[in-house]
Amino acid sequence: MNNKINILLSIVFVALGVYSLVRFFMSGSNSLIINIIIILLAINLVFNRIVCLIFNKKKIRLLIEMGFNNINLQQIAGLEKVKTIIFSKQGLISQGKYKLINVEHRSTISKKSVIETASQLAELWDSPYTKVLQKKLKKKPLDKGISINQKQKEGISVTDENNKILMLGAYSFVKEFIKKNDGSSLYLVKNNVLIGKFTFKEKWNKKVIDVVKNLNQFGNLVYLDSEPENENTDKLPFDKSYTNLNFDEQKEIINKLSNKAKTALVTTDKNLEGIAGFDFFISDSDSSIENKNCIIISLERLNIIHNIFSLSKKVHNQLNSALSFLLLLNIAFILYFVLRVL
Repeated sequence: MNNKINILLSIVFVALGVYSLVRFFMSGSNSLIINIIIILLAINLVFNRIVCLIFNKKKIRLLIEMGFNNINLQQIAGLEKVKTIIFSKQGLISQGKYKLINVEHRSTISKKSVIETASQLAELWDSPYTKVLQKKLKKKPLDKGISINQKQKEGISVTDENNKILMLGAYSFVKEFIKKNDGSSLYLVKNNVLIGKFTFKEKWNKKVIDVVKNLNQFGNLVYLDSEPENENTDKLPFDKSYTNLNFDEQKEIINKLSNKAKTALVTTDKNLEGIAGFDFFISDSDSSIENKNCIIISLERLNIIHNIFSLSKKVHNQLNSALSFLLLLNIAFILYFVLRVL
């Protein structure tokens, strides 16, 4: 804002200076000192540009010192104004790896039987937990006469060869048959009776989690996930989580957040590259999207991305201070000019 005001004032001063000089040389009606003052004020335009150039060169030098040789000022222009930083989980927060840490089952059903049934349903459901469940079995269960009744993001419902209705899914899928949500990842229900519960621990990328923590000072942190929310989600250092989302729903959330504030999207999900709703795109590989504000950085070096945010904020504040000084100088000259005229 200070920059725009200084430029506007400088343009006005240039026009007044030219006008005053013309009047002075034609009629001598204005004193030379007043014209000199106006011309000096017009020179502020040059000073303004010089100040911006100095700080831009400083920003480039600091970027190079941090190792960002391939990032130019156009790519990070306005980064200091980002208010919302969005992380898409796929391939970034987690690589889709889980560990089964607890299995609960009814006393009338064996643990092996519960895992076997859950494994079959998880495979039909295309659940990311399928491989983890199958590893707990000595061999993969034989295919049985199972017909799918319902299949959605939250879970799956089937009828087995004995006409028993089996359901596997998150709490939201089977909540009418369960007293309360105890944070389990999956619930197994047979004929409306809970027979098994499974708790998985997600293997997170600790380096990325550290990145998230470091970026917390620069804006609101948002987490997008295609999987249902569980107790693991609550442990992530985000201000807001949106879970159980398909691609279109993630796109809608990104556009909604971008309409409210300047947004940076950090992701490895190639499907999200074509979304135009974000202001900055931070990825680990070259992108084909036509977005000038695209910062390419390897996941191994993602832990220093907060340095770019910090640098942008720091240099922007220093530039604002310098332009504020010029603005005060302009106001002082204007007051002096007005007093001389009066």
